[in-house]
Parts: sequence; structure tokens; C-alpha cells
Amino acid sequence: VWLITGATTGLGLSLLHTLSSPPSSASLIIATGRNITARFPHPIPPNTTLLDLDVTSPLPTIASTISTALAIHGRIDVLVNNAGISRMGVCEEMGEEMLREIFEVNLFGAVKVTRAVVRHMRERREGTVVFVGAGMGWVGLPFLGGYSMSKGALTMFAETLQKEITPLGLRTVIFEPGGFDSDLTVTREGETFAQPPEAKEYVELFDKVYGSGGIPPSQGDVNKLPQAIVGVIKGEGLATGKPFPVRVILGPDALDAIRQKCNEQLQLMDEWEDVSLSVMHEG
Repeated sequence: VWLITGATTGLGLSLLHTLSSPPSSASLIIATGRNITARFPHPIPPNTTLLDLDVTSPLPTIASTISTALAIHGRIDVLVNNAGISRMGVCEEMGEEMLREIFEVNLFGAVKVTRAVVRHMRERREGTVVFVGAGMGWVGLPFLGGYSMSKGALTMFAETLQKEITPLGLRTVIFEPGGFDSDLTVTREGETFAQPPEAKEYVELFDKVYGSGGIPPSQGDVNKLPQAIVGVIKGEGLATGKPFPVRVILGPDALDAIRQKCNEQLQLMDEWEDVSLSVMHEG
């Protein structure tokens, strides 16, 4: 039984269709989202139940919805924390409301849903918690600071959770995609994705990095993304025979950027090792 958040559009919807099609069509799916019962593009795939769940709701409300989900099939085997949003703006000019909205969905929403589900998995000593992070959780891009901050915090939550629940027989993995054509930039009614710089000093960099097209062209094939995720979770395809990972990077751009970041950090540690060790106790 799979429970997917943010299943109305983008990766969540693609993952839902992948799970409901051969050879995964035996999977039972609980597709959740904000007002999903009204917003879902019909027809509903086989073996799929729709359940309204807004991840920004208070924890008691989310816990109640998870109890409803558990009553459908009696268990949740795989939780996919997919719900996410992004906004573009200068760090100096980011409004508190916008920043809080990003964190409420991308971080706190995932934390609350995970808390509500893990207690049931812990009782059964079986289950997998999946997070959809981002390559930008490792490498920040100009004008996407809010998104990068939230995904960076999410990857630390996933890593910490993995250390806590692995001894209980549970699994955790975070997938960190690079650029893919999805609905991540789609906003709620009355909101805008991009907030061009107000300060003229940032305009040249903004135009140079993004021009008039917003997000740079993606290198990843969004149709292959769900297949890779399902393969890792089920240990099939390219994941056959490999130990279950705490994180998987998806996409050539994310792979290159994160590899470069790791190499830069190793070089930085070597260059500043004397300072790092200078604060040790004597003797």
C-alpha cells in the first residue's frame, strides 16, 4: 500500500500512474492532495483511493487523515512525501510570508505526515519513508534560496530519521532530482512563481541567469523519474542487488553539481585543516 502526497500534478501524478500500470498494477495506492477529490484529473487509475490531505494542516488534523487512510487497507507500506512548491525571488527581498509558505509545504508538511505515519510503521516494524528532495538542497542557485533552504533542511531530516528508524526495521530514502519538466512552478490561485528583483543591482544577474524563460531548460526526462523511484524502492531494475540507499541523486545536472560540491568541500577541508584542528584541547 502506497500513500503519496501531492498526487494531483507533476511527479506525484506520474508516480501514481506508474504504480497503477503494469508491471506495478497490483499496488494499492492512496493518492492525497489539497482538495484532491475535486481537483484530480479523471478517470481515477485502478486500485487508487483519493483522500484530501493538506500537508500544511495542523498535526492533529493530519494524524486524523492518516487514521482514515489506514482504515482503507489496514496499513501503509510506503509513504511518499512528494508535496512541494517553489518560488523565485532575491534573498534580500524574500517576504516572510513567502518563505514560511515554502517551508510549511516542503519541510514541515513532510515532517508532520512522516510523524503521523511512522508510529504505525514502527508498531508493525515494517515500512518505507520516501522523501522527494532536490539537487538544489545541496547546491543553491541564485533567486531560488527559499526552495534550496527548505530542501537542504529536508535532506538533513531524512538522514537523521534514517539513523533513528533503521534499527526498528524501517527504511528511509530521499530522492534528489535535478531539473525536470514538472508542475513545480505552478502556483496557487492569486500567487506568482517569480518575483523579479526590485533592487536594480540584481537585475543584470537575474536576466543573465534566467532571462525571460524563468527556470533553465531541464536535462531530465520526467517520464523516467517515477520508474527510477519505484525501482529503487522495490529493488528492481538498475537497483537490483544494491543495498538500500539513504539518498539517490536523479538527473545528470544534479549529479554533476553535487559531485562538484563534494569535491570542493574536500578541497576546502584540506586547505583549512590547520584552522579546524587549532581549537582542540592541548595534549
